[in-house]
Amino acid sequence: MDLAGVSIKLDQSVGTPEPCPNWRQVPGFPVFGCGQPTEEGFTKIAEIIPKGQTIWFNLRREPVAYIAGQPVSPRNPDSLHENIDVASADIQPLEVKFVTEIKSQMKDGNIEVHKDKNHAENPMDRVDETQTIKAEGVKGLNEVLKGLSEAKLPGTTVVGVPFIEQKGVPEEGFDIIVKALSGANAATTQCVFSSQLGQGRSTLGMVAASIIKAKQMITKLNMMVDEGMAQRAWADNIIKSKFEDSIDSEDNKDPFKRGEFDVIKELLESFPESKAGKAFADKMIDICGVPPEGTGMQNLRKAVIEKKYKYDASTEDKQVYWKTMIINFLERYFYIICFATYVREQEPLDFPKTFVSWMDGHSNLREMIEQGKDKLEWTRKVDQSKVDNLKNMINETDYKEKLGGMVSQLYKIAFETYKDIPRGPIKDNLMRKLACKTLMEILPQEVHTRVQQELVEKKLSVDFDTIVGLVVG
Repeated sequence: MDLAGVSIKLDQSVGTPEPCPNWRQVPGFPVFGCGQPTEEGFTKIAEIIPKGQTIWFNLRREPVAYIAGQPVSPRNPDSLHENIDVASADIQPLEVKFVTEIKSQMKDGNIEVHKDKNHAENPMDRVDETQTIKAEGVKGLNEVLKGLSEAKLPGTTVVGVPFIEQKGVPEEGFDIIVKALSGANAATTQCVFSSQLGQGRSTLGMVAASIIKAKQMITKLNMMVDEGMAQRAWADNIIKSKFEDSIDSEDNKDPFKRGEFDVIKELLESFPESKAGKAFADKMIDICGVPPEGTGMQNLRKAVIEKKYKYDASTEDKQVYWKTMIINFLERYFYIICFATYVREQEPLDFPKTFVSWMDGHSNLREMIEQGKDKLEWTRKVDQSKVDNLKNMINETDYKEKLGGMVSQLYKIAFETYKDIPRGPIKDNLMRKLACKTLMEILPQEVHTRVQQELVEKKLSVDFDTIVGLVVG
């Protein structure tokens, strides 16, 4: 890949970050996650975690360099809001090229870098800004990590994991983590997972490591019982409470937030072993996730339906991105359940099979998720009988007089349609959007045609207040 002429973008794209952005630890495990640290951040991390065996898992799939202590990455000038995604084997040589390219773009000791004006989850909502910074201390990420392992945190091993952003593939990523942790002391071997923001990819790595470590601890407890060092009831109580029981919260009363999607149900029905795998995976996802269950940045199970809410509330042009993200998130959740099922089976045997070979032996699972990952209710089903009743209540002579009562009924229909969504701006937006769509549907044909024509001629946005104004105008 040729990096000549690439744009240079700050990793923490809205500006100068904290030294250790989004730093957190999984409760009960020596597993940590963070966004890309500044150079100062690596020093702080070395002060935070105890000296000893540490594995630093780098989940970036794009080359990273440092300018004046700040992490930056290359972007295509035509796609400033999207990472350049490369194969893991190419990252290190590209990092060298990237450092060279940065130096070639320097002018009078300064360099232009890009950032986002404000944080926006959907790339289509991001606005680019440029700024000039001092081009001091330019170096590659591997040089910084080498300094960490040699001087600041001796005993640190750096491991690259090639997970694709928002996804659970390639499957080899799970095997890399297994290989690094197999045979290691679950309680003392420290793991740090870093990615650009420390959100999706870091959380995925943290969940995978927690699954492995939890199973290692379960195996050790069972060995203690077998050797007469502990009582069965004592060990079972720890295993159940710490590694198996779901965490009680309001969110976990919602079937979608519990991960009960059609393709997941199909997995559980066709592969019974995955039921225990799902329970195991869900517990680790929760403790690695957001409050109240965890202390992290993202719950990798709830993220599927939470992004679906945003898809529902979004305009059609922006729904394309949300739909891709939702499908990716569901695929990732499916793979996490498969991985947890694999670990439960293979860890007591010291992982004689890789996850890739295990998936080869259950090849129907790949086909299952490929065919089922977009089988979601992309359009909400409205109670059409209630809509028809409203439509029959009005005609071309009295629709204005009845508009007030209709609006109240429209919102009742909208509320019932989205009753599963928590209160807040997303729900409000969804209800207004549905009320607007339904109002257009029930208007007498002549009125509907007039309103539609005015929307086009006056280039008006299609929202509820605008439609009501045109109806009564």
